[in-house]
Amino acid sequence: RQQLQEELTQANRLAILGQVAASVAHEINQPVAAIRAYADNASVFLDREKPASVRENLATIAGLTDRVGTITQHLRAFSRKATSSIEATSCADAVEGALILTRPRIRRQSVRLVQDLPPGDVRVVAERVRLEQILVNLLQNALDAVAGLPDPEIRIAVDAGPEEVRISVSDTGNGLDPDTMKALFIPFATSKPAGLGLGLVICQDIAREFGGSIAAANREAGGAVFTVTLKKAA
Repeated sequence: RQQLQEELTQANRLAILGQVAASVAHEINQPVAAIRAYADNASVFLDREKPASVRENLATIAGLTDRVGTITQHLRAFSRKATSSIEATSCADAVEGALILTRPRIRRQSVRLVQDLPPGDVRVVAERVRLEQILVNLLQNALDAVAGLPDPEIRIAVDAGPEEVRISVSDTGNGLDPDTMKALFIPFATSKPAGLGLGLVICQDIAREFGGSIAAANREAGGAVFTVTLKKAA
């Protein structure tokens, strides 16, 4: 059973990469095109003997290269099989890692993203890649929920208590009807035409492996909120 669970978790991670590939490719192509433009301009500045402008362009190129490197390194790390080591994991790093994969779609759908993270480095008992996997699944679901609606907003928040940390993803969608709520964590139960109904089941299994849990509720103001509760790392 453990091996099957690991294979399903890996399959879900690769499916996520397939879903975000086109958006992330666009995110990479933008700085690559800018690098070419700055390099061409640097050649012009060299011909005009303007070394200060050349240095400026080279510094910009270096920054853009770092940005592309960050994205590609993260894609590579996310695609690998997660290690079994559960350790102190930064919530801020996991949130940013999940946003690297989902931010292109957030922009494309013109969704207002609100991040409510406490100051300092809040750490939980988890494994970073699999924690990111939970968050990406929740963010993708939230994006589905607000698709086509006016003034869409998604909020990701971290609430640190003395022993537990709650990471929540909420949306301003239409909320969850009673039947959907009952079936959320049942394998192969899905309301999405292209879905398998395994994403939240896998998220729940991962959270439990960390000694935590995941729960869903409807917000009073409308929309849904999913909350991952994990042990706070010492």
